[in-house]
Amino acid sequence: MKLNLSDLNNGMVYLGDKLNVRTTYNFDEDSSILWSGIRLLTHPPCLKELQITKEEIFSKGRFEKGEYVREKSILIKNNVIPTIKNRNLEYEIKLILRKPHPHNPNDDLVINKTQKIEIKAKNSSIQVLKPNPLALSISGLNINLSKDVYRPGETIKINFSCDELKQIEIRLLQEANVICYCEAYGQTCSKVEELPPTIAGDAKTSDMTKKFLLLKVPEIAQPSHNYLWEPHEKEYWGMKYGSYVKWSLMFIGKPKPEFGKETINFNVPITIIAKPVGEDEIGVDLFSKGAAGAPTIFDGVTSKFQKVYKIVSIDSDIEKYNIKIKNTSKEALHGVSVNVSGLQEGLFETAPTLTGFNRWEAGEEKEIVYNSKQNITALICVIEDNSQRIIRIQTPLASDFF
Repeated sequence: MKLNLSDLNNGMVYLGDKLNVRTTYNFDEDSSILWSGIRLLTHPPCLKELQITKEEIFSKGRFEKGEYVREKSILIKNNVIPTIKNRNLEYEIKLILRKPHPHNPNDDLVINKTQKIEIKAKNSSIQVLKPNPLALSISGLNINLSKDVYRPGETIKINFSCDELKQIEIRLLQEANVICYCEAYGQTCSKVEELPPTIAGDAKTSDMTKKFLLLKVPEIAQPSHNYLWEPHEKEYWGMKYGSYVKWSLMFIGKPKPEFGKETINFNVPITIIAKPVGEDEIGVDLFSKGAAGAPTIFDGVTSKFQKVYKIVSIDSDIEKYNIKIKNTSKEALHGVSVNVSGLQEGLFETAPTLTGFNRWEAGEEKEIVYNSKQNITALICVIEDNSQRIIRIQTPLASDFF
């Protein structure tokens, strides 16, 4: 058995968009599987796998020998943390197939394929911050900034005045780290190293008549943010995973001898925002939602395709239903999967049965057996093939097929 995984987004996806993947299954013999799907994973500081989201491709079922191709999509929600490589916050998409172990019935055999994926934030979705002037006075030191929001590469002009100081120093500080809460380590994760603020720039003078100092924001400065992801899946409740970056200006003033020896020391928070989107990125950002997405269960169901399959008959025998489905098209269909479930009380779907056919000839009838001990009123057949055509047929059990 061979699996192949390829993403249709060229290794990158934006928050709020779909990650589209193509999966290929090559069964070298008739095979039973327990489950198969794709998972978006990351690795917290403890290096354990953390599942962000998943999408099922095949449920439990049996497949004929042959090739089955499926395209699926995963929605990357806006609360997911973008990729931050310098903090080892990265993602991978994993295709997983679980099947019965040939020698140990108490264990499963797991086959997987993994591929890295980069998640980016859309510049168009970043909140626009309005810069505000900043003025304060502490221990006789007067500080004025024309604004408190800057971009990487921009120069900060700090106006100051003070008759009591002999020297002033201003540092541009960055505080950054990951956030990781889990049941094993609690809020204080021992795997997360405590990091002191980093000095990203420094300027000082003993000429108190100068009246201003200049500090340049590094070109590679990471924008201020506070990302925090929390899972929806019950098995991960209590987990929090995130990242933060905070910027500030630190003022250090040394007084003249006649005014004492105590140094003035205080911080003023500022915000760094992303650079404007370049022309080469604008096209990607504006049209990222227009990329072709993998179909959902109701996509591409045209009236023409609805005529490709026909339920010929359903025969029931207490807890067993024999369903005959005919390929009414004029061509052979390849890599067909038929997912059959029951409808109980008109609301609830019963456990499905999945059957895969490598080749379905034109005009050929296939018979599928569906076992259920529950009282069902209708059968639901979801049929998909290698051309990514999908149809859902819901048939009341009292239907007359002739």
